[in-house]
Amino acid sequence: MKKIMKTLILLLIAIGLSNAGDITKKGTNAAQFLKIGVGARASAMGESYVAEANDASALFWNPAGLAKVQSNEVMFVRTDWIAGLTYDFAAVVMPFAGIGTFGLYYQGLNMDDMEVRTEYKPEGTGEFFTVSSFALGLSYAKNMTEKFAFGIGFKFIQETIWHESASAMAIDIGITYDTVIEDLRLGMAIANYGGKMQLVGKDLLTFNDIDPNLDGNNENVIARLNTEKYDIPISFRVGFAYDPIKTDFHRVTVTLDGVTPNDYNEYLNVGFEYGFREMVFLRSGYKGIGIVDSEVGFSAGGGLNYSLDKSMALVLDYAYVNFGRFNNVQRFSIKLVF
Repeated sequence: MKKIMKTLILLLIAIGLSNAGDITKKGTNAAQFLKIGVGARASAMGESYVAEANDASALFWNPAGLAKVQSNEVMFVRTDWIAGLTYDFAAVVMPFAGIGTFGLYYQGLNMDDMEVRTEYKPEGTGEFFTVSSFALGLSYAKNMTEKFAFGIGFKFIQETIWHESASAMAIDIGITYDTVIEDLRLGMAIANYGGKMQLVGKDLLTFNDIDPNLDGNNENVIARLNTEKYDIPISFRVGFAYDPIKTDFHRVTVTLDGVTPNDYNEYLNVGFEYGFREMVFLRSGYKGIGIVDSEVGFSAGGGLNYSLDKSMALVLDYAYVNFGRFNNVQRFSIKLVF
């Protein structure tokens, strides 16, 4: 098992470093919505969550974290994103004794319909178009030993603008490891390792004259405009979570993540959480340490774990994230544990 763990760690590091470099490729990837964090708890902790992920939001941060889920969970997240956009996440997680834990989720970015405008009709044509992005995923995780867990996820990604769409398949791979140091946990994950995306649709059809200098040829040959293919935002995360204080009444957790994306420079996220009797929580964090001119930074929030009965609990979480010139982003999560 130690050999397997070492092999997986080396594989994750190799894939992550293969996407690192001195030249940034900011703005060159499709499906940017895949970089928007999931869950109010993780967001309040500065998105420093790869080693701490232990609920349904682990489907996004580190699929191996699903192995820590002991009961069925249903999670809904609503994010009031910048520029009037909304970002939603919904997930179902079910553990099966002796088999492992399965999770199914949806994440999507949506906006209101916009009116079609042209140079000849700048006030609008009377038509409306929409832009949306979504991903559907299925993940699996299992405790390979008492300290080591492995997880993998498969997702279908699609972006649509009016009559055109682009899609791709991708996988997430992650591990968690409880170290010999008490209450110190390590985590690593590769997210969105997959194919390229290319827009296709009926608006790309056109008519073309193959040889305008040849008399009598067909002037209306149906042709298709060929759009470029773009990578999706792959990221490699490695981090730790540590509980310097852990009693029946109080728990303090600190986290640190290092992130290597394939379209920007590496950066660090840090997080903090205080829990009182695992019922009331206060959190804070900072995202993007090392990013020049970053609009994202400080975050804070809290949570409440309320027992409905002996076998069911309702968890409410809230996060506030400072977005600089874009003001702020607020996230709300509802989780039902049963």
